[in-house]
Parts: sequence; C-alpha cells; structure tokens
Amino acid sequence: MACRKGCSDNQTKWTLVSIVSVALVLTIGMVLGFTMQQPTRPDCKPDAACRPDADMLDYLVSLGQISHRDGLLVTWYHAANSQADMGAALSGNAMVLEADVTVEGLNTVNESEVPIMAHPPAIYSDNTLQQWLETVLSTSQKGIKLDFKSLKAVGPSLDLLRRHTENGRVRRPVWINADILRGPNVPISVHVNATGFLAMVQEKYPEATLSPGWTTLYLALGPNRTYTRAMVEEMQELVGAMPQRITFPVRAVMVRAAWPHFSWLLGQSERYSLTLWQSSSDPVSVDDLLYVRDNSATHQIYYDLFEPVLSQFKQLVANATRKQIYYTGGSLIPLLQPPGGDGLGVEWLVPGIQGNGSTAKITFPDKEGMVLLNIGLQEAATGDPVPIVQVSGGFVLTLESCLLQLAPRPGRWGVHLYIAEPTALRPSLAVLAHLSSLGHLPRPVWVGATLSYGSFEVPGHVAGREFLAAVAEVFPHVTMAPGWPEEVLDSGYGEQLLRDMLELCQGLRQPVSFQLQAGLLGQSVAGTVARLLAASPQATVTVEHSLTRDSYAAVRAGLLAARAMDKTRVYYRLPQDFRKDLLADIHRN
Repeated sequence: MACRKGCSDNQTKWTLVSIVSVALVLTIGMVLGFTMQQPTRPDCKPDAACRPDADMLDYLVSLGQISHRDGLLVTWYHAANSQADMGAALSGNAMVLEADVTVEGLNTVNESEVPIMAHPPAIYSDNTLQQWLETVLSTSQKGIKLDFKSLKAVGPSLDLLRRHTENGRVRRPVWINADILRGPNVPISVHVNATGFLAMVQEKYPEATLSPGWTTLYLALGPNRTYTRAMVEEMQELVGAMPQRITFPVRAVMVRAAWPHFSWLLGQSERYSLTLWQSSSDPVSVDDLLYVRDNSATHQIYYDLFEPVLSQFKQLVANATRKQIYYTGGSLIPLLQPPGGDGLGVEWLVPGIQGNGSTAKITFPDKEGMVLLNIGLQEAATGDPVPIVQVSGGFVLTLESCLLQLAPRPGRWGVHLYIAEPTALRPSLAVLAHLSSLGHLPRPVWVGATLSYGSFEVPGHVAGREFLAAVAEVFPHVTMAPGWPEEVLDSGYGEQLLRDMLELCQGLRQPVSFQLQAGLLGQSVAGTVARLLAASPQATVTVEHSLTRDSYAAVRAGLLAARAMDKTRVYYRLPQDFRKDLLADIHRN
C-alpha cells in the first residue's frame, strides 16, 4: 500500500508538472507569436530628440517616420478624445495625436478637478487624461498635442505630465495649446487667460512646446478680417521672453493677408514656428498655402489641413517647375540662401542696359543673386520726375520698365535698390508699391541709401528720419539697407557712429541690413559687426568693396573678421576677384 501510495503521489506530481509545462510552453508561444505580429518600433535616437522639450521634427526624423525636417511631412489625428477615437488614432498612421482637455462637469454642480478628454460643450467623457496618457505612452511613440479649453484643466493636467515625465515615460515632444488672445472676427472674449496659462506652464511643465493661439471666427458669407499687426505684436510681447519652443496656431484661410505680420513674427526667434490649421468648412486656397511655403523654411511651418486641400497642396509643392511668388519684405532665406546657410553664397549682380528710351533693354549676368540697381531721378517731358536706373556708359532706363522686364525672369533673384539721389526715394517707393499691387514684384526687395543723421549728418545724403518715414508711409514691405557717408569714415566705424545708427533703426519692423565698407573694419571699434547684428533678430550686415579702392590684401583682415562673427547673417557685395580670394582663404583655413 505504501508503495502504491508513493507511486501514486509521484505520478500525480509528474502529471501536474507536465500540465504546467505544457501550459507554460503554450503561453510562451502565444506571447512570442503576438510579439512577432506587432510592428517593430525603432528606438528614439539620439536622446536629445526623445524628450518632452524636443523639436517635433527632430523626434520624427529620429524614429525614421520622416526623412528630413519638413513640417509638411507630419500627419495629424484630431480630437482623439473618447476611448474609441483614441483607439482609432493609435491604430492609424498619424504621427501626432491632438486631443482636447477640460475638467469633468465644467461649470456645473458636478465639476471636479479631474481632467477629461472632451471638447466643450461636451463636459463628460469615457476617457480621463490619466487613462489617455497611460494608453498613449505605453502603446505608441506618437507625438502629443493637448488643447486646453479651460484654465481649470491646465494645472491638474500638467501635474499628471510631470509625474509621468519624472518616471521616465514621456520620451517624446509634448505640445501644450490654448487660445490666449482674441483674434479676427471674434466679438467677445472667450479665450483662456493668457497670464494664468503661461505662468502655470512655466511653473509646472516648462519642458513643453508652447502653442499659444488666437480665438478666431470665419464666416463663409460675411466680411472677414484677418490677423492684425496689433494682435501679432501683443502675442510677441506675451511670449517673447519665454525659453521654450513656440508654435503659433494660425487659421490657414486668413494667413496670406496677414503674412507681413507672421513673417515678422517668425523672424523674432529661431524657436518659433507656425501651425496652419483649417476648420472643416474653411475655403482654404492652395495658392495661399504655396505662398507661405515659398516664403518660409520647411521646418518653420506645420500644416494641419483637411483633404482634398492637403493632397492638392503636396502635389503642387512637388512640382519643381511651378512659379514661385515671394514676399518683397521677406528674408533671402530660403530663396537665395538655405536655412543656416552661408551668406557668402549670395552674390550681387550688376545689370547692363542696351539702348535708350522706350527701346532700352536690361541685360543680366547668367547668374542668380541680388540685382543691384542704382536709382536716380530724371525730369519727365510731362508730369513728375521719373526714377531711373543708372548704369555705366550713360544709358538709362526707367525703374518701372526695368522691374517689369525683371518680373518674368526665371531663377532665384531679388532686387536691391540703392537710392543714389535723395529726391528719388519716394518716387521709387511709389513705383514699388504700384507694381507690387499688380503682382509684378514677386521677389525680395532691399531699399538702401547713404544716410545723414546725428554724428554722420552730411548734406547731400538722404536724411535718416526721412528714409524711415518714406518707407513706412509709401511701401513698408522691404528690407532696409542703410549705410554711413564716406565723409565721416576716415577713422572707421567709431563708437558714436554705431550708436547713432542703432538709435535711428531701433524698433523697426522691417529687416535691416547694415552696409559696411570692408576696408574700414580693421580701423573700427571692436565688435562692430556683432553690435549691429544684435540690433534685432532680423538684422544682417552686408560687407561691400569697390574695385576702385584697396587691393584684397588691404581688406582681407576686415572680411575674415566679419565672417568669424557670423556666417549666416553676413553678406558680401564684392568684385568677383575678391570673392574668389576670400573663398580660397576660407578653404585654406
């Protein structure tokens, strides 16, 4: 009996072991099978891109989801709020999830401090922010954009993000969005309190990319206004000192009419971008989107748009032969210079003129760059004096005729007007304004002059205040290119000369490119170029030299000193021989 009992116990044990083993094998097999069926997710590398404060484009590039830093490549899923919508978003191909956050029972007796995923007027949801974050962070690598409709939800939500971040779970960019200013066509204030929102983000979750916007209203059948200069400047005043990356959501149907303001805003910081968004009923123009695309770097604009507009837009962007239209007051980037590219790559071209009068034709070197036109004034047989282009040989051509001949010219080029006669300033600006209104000025335009002001007040040159006033009143959509009179430069660019020029140009909305003589930089106060570049984020310097002056050896030190200060924001208007010598110097060093 004992043996039978012992044998029976042993058999029972072995039977149990066999059952457990088989079950374990089956379980492991199922887990392995499930795992092998799941799509593999590449690790996020490098670590700098796998953080809540990372650039969204850098993050998506690190995952291999986009090939390069282009906001047009990013795809979005809207209102991933409910459990069902969140699940659909996670199973889809969208790279960034956009979801709305409010507090449960907002503004009712049932209001709590629990953040939920809902867009008012909905104030209840089957999904809390806690559940949403747990699921999104554990099952995907998608970027996160949280839209806040109430300040009450911001604090508790940021506390949740903080806990997940400190636990090492938030290895992706996080955008925090709220409309904090009243925008176009909105009759009453319905925005989130700006001061409270910004202060709370700084205190609780400064890692986030800020997405501060304007409340907007667009009426399909009514008159619609666009973003004003005051609206954009107010936003800059609010966020200009913030350390985070900032992407400003802008309603796409309104963006082109306000592009001078947004071009200025993008120029205020390399941390800035725009996110163009579309309401489902907005009649967004593809031409407007192409205009924005042409006048910005690819990493500066995200496009959160509906079909079929998005596909039509992408198709035209891919057409390398389409005509591009540039903002006259815009940067030379990206037209003549890639983002972060070398200013030495931009050349200044001097045209020629064949013939006189109505038959005169302008001729150009077979190159791309800034077309330099020296402008004078000629008395007309009838009417007011006419601005003319002056070239060697005595030939003349009216400025209007010259620009009309330039307009259809293919390739990449801009226009730099040098006002050689002070009386030609306002008539020249009037010509620019007229041609621009007709669509015949589709390129960046610089307007420069030798100025007279303060310590460099010299008769015969354009008065500094008049230069600024004329541009502001007649045609403000240009880059200003002021220079100093040669009569005051015997000792180079002295302290008072710099102070007075910076005082004159302080607060200008237009980009400014200060014109410096290369041969005088060696005699000037230390840090001349650096101080001028510090005048504004949009400021540049153009170092020039004429063949009638010193040899390359005499100006070499000044050219290299300017280049050592900044490679992107310093341009060079030099004779070809000097340019070649400078390039050779650079290559040797």
